[in-house]
Amino acid sequence: MLALALVLLAAVTVANIELHGRSRAHEGTRAQLNELNVLLHEESSLQWKTLASRNTPVKVARELGAIRSRERAILDKLPGSEGLSKQVSGYHAVLDQELGLLGVGKTAEALAVEQGRTDPAFVVLASTLQRLEESETAAADLAKTLADFTLILAMAAAVAAIGLLLYRFEREHRASMRAREELLRQQQEALETLAEHEALVRHQAAHDPLTGLPNRRALTELLTGAAGRQALLLVDLDEFKPVNDRLGHAAGDELLVAVAGRLLDAAGAGTVVRLGGDEFAVVLDADEAAAVVVAERIVAAVAEPFEIAGTSVGIGASVGLATTARAGDGDRLLREADEAMYRVKQSTKGGFAVSCVMTAR
Repeated sequence: MLALALVLLAAVTVANIELHGRSRAHEGTRAQLNELNVLLHEESSLQWKTLASRNTPVKVARELGAIRSRERAILDKLPGSEGLSKQVSGYHAVLDQELGLLGVGKTAEALAVEQGRTDPAFVVLASTLQRLEESETAAADLAKTLADFTLILAMAAAVAAIGLLLYRFEREHRASMRAREELLRQQQEALETLAEHEALVRHQAAHDPLTGLPNRRALTELLTGAAGRQALLLVDLDEFKPVNDRLGHAAGDELLVAVAGRLLDAAGAGTVVRLGGDEFAVVLDADEAAAVVVAERIVAAVAEPFEIAGTSVGIGASVGLATTARAGDGDRLLREADEAMYRVKQSTKGGFAVSCVMTAR
């Protein structure tokens, strides 16, 4: 009886570990689907960026290629993603047509394509991703529930076996209790490890891995979740690419981390976000006057030389600023701050612009 109980405990423990492994795998797949969803949202915003900033086709193509490379890497890792890959490819074809029309100045035709084909295709694709995420979440929850259920069965079997043999094997009973306590300890450690992993996945989904700052997804949540007055500063680094090309990508990453530190100091109580590449954002609960002060601090702080890879490096910052007093104005803030930033980039650089009025450093 005791030997049978021990065999059963071992089998259930193995099953419990396997089920937790499946749960982590489903959580990982859900996180990848979520990241793919974020990338598709970034990709869908390129047409507005093209229209607002008059980006060259080469720059737009480069940004689009980078996003799609990350999307392809995610799709290649997802199990059974053939159908999703076809759906993404179909959406890409429609979006490419719209971007092509924007690139040659055919705005009206592009808007017609967006309303008639791009938006419906994106809605269907977003619905598919949401359904897949919900499926992975449900599978992870089921695996964790089954794992807990098997643990309960294991504990019940151990208690029953010990109860039947207690009067004959007191010494064996004490050994079995020690084994049970060890099993519970291991189970607790496994649950704590799983909780830490889930927290890490959630953190990584909303934070930039290089600087540790909140990422573009977190910015969207900040802007949509605000209840009142907000100011948004978009920061684009000047002369960053030459430094990156001359000193290498490792030095470029070091420079980005150093810039992030200065932005945090300059932003005060504001939230600093890395949007990607050499673009950052700062979200403030402040009016325009206070936001201008922060913009001036940012321009001055970034203009100070950096010690990178044993050499002094000089760059600048072009800042676009927009404010709102109403909730739900996140899209407008992004659009107006982006337009203001590109006015600075196209004129003096190394300064900031508020709405339609530009201020040079």
